[in-house]
Amino acid sequence: MSDKNNYIEENISISYIIDGIKDWFSFIFSKVRVVIVGTLIIMICIFSYNYIINPVYYARTTFVLDNDSSSGSMGDLSSLASLAGVNASSFIDASSLFQIDNIQELYRSSSMLKNTLISTTLINKREVLIIERLAEAEKLINKWEKLGIIFEDFKNKSLTRQQDSLIKKSIELIRKEYLFVHKPNRKTTILEIGFNHKDEILAKSFNENLVSIVNKFYYDTKTLKTSSNLEILKKQSDSVKNVLDESILALAKIDQNIPNLNNLDKVSMVPYQMAMIDVQSNSAVYGEIVKQLELAKVTHRNNMPLIQIIDKPILPLENSRWKFLKTFILSFTIGISSIVLGLSLKRIINSKQN
Repeated sequence: MSDKNNYIEENISISYIIDGIKDWFSFIFSKVRVVIVGTLIIMICIFSYNYIINPVYYARTTFVLDNDSSSGSMGDLSSLASLAGVNASSFIDASSLFQIDNIQELYRSSSMLKNTLISTTLINKREVLIIERLAEAEKLINKWEKLGIIFEDFKNKSLTRQQDSLIKKSIELIRKEYLFVHKPNRKTTILEIGFNHKDEILAKSFNENLVSIVNKFYYDTKTLKTSSNLEILKKQSDSVKNVLDESILALAKIDQNIPNLNNLDKVSMVPYQMAMIDVQSNSAVYGEIVKQLELAKVTHRNNMPLIQIIDKPILPLENSRWKFLKTFILSFTIGISSIVLGLSLKRIINSKQN
């Protein structure tokens, strides 16, 4: 008897749910005009917002960083590690990661951002300071001009306290709102640098200048010691070459002044022999310096970090504005869902009040 009662209760509950769903659909269809009008209004609002509001433009540069010197310097360690049964690739990967971390911090550093702000870019065939374009985009021109700021003065090496203060505030704004430094994959040495802004030209120019300035600084720093050694060896090589040329000329003059040299006259042969020794010793020194110079060139080349640009920002930039089809689908979905949900909630509230 209890099984029969349970069967009846289940049938009643299922039929109750089905009747409730039918009743809800009947209610929604009775409000079809409200649903259509409400959905159209919401769609118009979303379309208007999407196409009237200025979009945010995304300037992105991706590049791969590889340093041959790191793998070269790990050569001995790799051999020893292999004998000990240790995988040396882990050490090399850690070294590469450390280099990437270094350059990531460089992109966020105040000095690099400052150098970018006071650099220039070509806009409409006119050189414009990045900080001036930023002030225009942020609508700060009038405020800064009231403070007596002249943008051409930012080109001077020595900046005033007020100029440094404005640059500092600009850097804080850039770090907080616009700068994007990202390493897509921890296992690779690919780095992505971005700048997001509603001013498309500013986004592209700032991104390009920042990448150029930081990569040049990184390159110069990594090769500073080897390039210095290379310059010293070049100067030494030129100096010894001049001395060698002079000693060869002196030997030729002595040989010319004694046309019929008597081998038995030992004293008269001394100047010639001394000049010959000078030539030989200078030749040996010059040969050794040239050898060291060639080795220094190889070391310098091996120490050069490879920074290969993969992608760079190209106009028109990608932006936050939705495409027409995406806008239509999303606005329709949001519109009809919002209206149906609103009507359903209103119906529930009215039924409980009654």
